[in-house]
Amino acid sequence: MGIKLEKYAYSLLSRLSFTNNREKYLYLLSLAACTYGTIMNLFLLIFHFASGVYPLYIVSTFGLLIDICLFRLVNKGHYLPFGILLTWTVMVHVISSAICIGTNNFIALYLLVTVMMQVIIPYARIAVRILMIIALWACMIALIFINCYVVPFWDIGAANVLLTLFNVYLAFFVTIIQLTIGNFIRSMIIKFNEKELEKSKNEANMDALTGLFNRRYADELFENLKNISDPLERTWCVAMLDLDDFKVINDTYGHQVGDDVLIWISKFIKTNLRKIDLVFRWGGEEFLILLKGINISTAFRTLDNLRSKLELESLEIPQGEIIKITVTIGVCSLDVDKIKQSIDMCDHLMYKGKTSGKNVVIM
Repeated sequence: MGIKLEKYAYSLLSRLSFTNNREKYLYLLSLAACTYGTIMNLFLLIFHFASGVYPLYIVSTFGLLIDICLFRLVNKGHYLPFGILLTWTVMVHVISSAICIGTNNFIALYLLVTVMMQVIIPYARIAVRILMIIALWACMIALIFINCYVVPFWDIGAANVLLTLFNVYLAFFVTIIQLTIGNFIRSMIIKFNEKELEKSKNEANMDALTGLFNRRYADELFENLKNISDPLERTWCVAMLDLDDFKVINDTYGHQVGDDVLIWISKFIKTNLRKIDLVFRWGGEEFLILLKGINISTAFRTLDNLRSKLELESLEIPQGEIIKITVTIGVCSLDVDKIKQSIDMCDHLMYKGKTSGKNVVIM
């Protein structure tokens, strides 16, 4: 249950932008209060309709409509009108209920729960919330006078027991929730912030078009490799892969087709390499590949197998034509202490392959 609530809270927080944690906290607390009001009015609407107290049925119907407005106010960040409107809705319902069916059903508990809301939810300045507490206190005094001097218009008989049980249970659970929800929400916000930070880091390390790692992440990885002492973790081969005649594709079919080709080739490369191997969008139509834990001859066979598989593939473009894509690859062993020289070497080998006819792997 807690995990589902966290996922739901994450989806809510992800939809809107917040400047700080206080706004996130206020938003989630306010939604919880709206939910409380909706549950209350929905039950009372059904209850009063079934018991034939139609004036209270109408009051509950309006209360449900106001709850919809409250959700909209919270989603737009209008917390002051939300808090005031919710408070006055509760008071109107309590007074109406006391006049129509009496006060011997613990209806006053709604007022106490709403007083607690004024303390817990910082929807407005303290002065405004104190005024709302005074209004709620005045409403409680009014209930005493109604109980003493007003004869209820309806006697709902045994149904009053059900209403009393609902009021007690709702007040009890809402009180418990209000006392504990603060820490729960703060914990969710912390986890949400951590996920958003991780997400932003991942986005910063990813190429927006292809979803591959970018050069920024490659630089971080290379720095980490220099500090590793385990020989197995330092054993890599590096390759530079370049699409053949990519400029012709762009000039002939347009840049959108060019982007589609880059996305397609990126997926193809990742699918045909091991999960432990890394692929980077290096720039334009160039891709840097890191093959882990293998020697240069195995790396050559792996990449030549990838090249030959690609040679047999074809891509249908929006114009309805079928195009063939080939690549030229230069590969060498990676010296983790001389990374730039290693990359320059495989880049040089790749260009050597271009001049020798393309669609080849050179080591």
